[in-house]
Amino acid sequence: MTTEILIVLLVGYLLGCIQSAYLVSTVIGKIDIRDHGSGNAGASNITATMGLNYGVFVAFVDALKGAVAVWIFRAIYPDVPTLHYLAGIAAILGHIFPFYLKFRGGKGVATLVGMIFGLKFVLGFLFILLVLVPGVLADYIVVGSFGSFLGLLVYTWRAGYETPLIIIALLMNILVVYLHRGNIQRIMAKEETKISDVINFKKKK
Repeated sequence: MTTEILIVLLVGYLLGCIQSAYLVSTVIGKIDIRDHGSGNAGASNITATMGLNYGVFVAFVDALKGAVAVWIFRAIYPDVPTLHYLAGIAAILGHIFPFYLKFRGGKGVATLVGMIFGLKFVLGFLFILLVLVPGVLADYIVVGSFGSFLGLLVYTWRAGYETPLIIIALLMNILVVYLHRGNIQRIMAKEETKISDVINFKKKK
């Protein structure tokens, strides 16, 4: 089983390393998205910097790689749900820490949603709501990020996964808070870009 776990982690991680936000920004926008806006290589920053169409595309690709990582190992090991789960987690970590970008990627929210779609398709729609509803109500997308990762912890526990996976889900929550520490500081200083600001800006353009 150790060999299988290592293969799953490696393949999942490499899939996660497909950094769509970086590729879209460098190829189409001729910029490094990590040097603009929030500095995050993800869909929300692409939306704020380059527009909604590009943001939707990046979110779709980032979600797809999380789902594909799970689907691959569901096909190979249909009776080993632990491997499916780990493949998704590895894809999230690949998105956050891509080796070829000096481990500076995105925050992993869209990839997490894709992972859930891969594990339990219908539940994926609930996780979209866990991102959108808290984010819209608070007017900060970061709040939706916390909601989705908290949802991962609850799902992992309620679905009956082994204790090590529950611990991993808890650690992912700690990681997402750490990754968003700058956003939290900007919210407290009232300097964080709001969802409504982005929408109104795009309307004016």
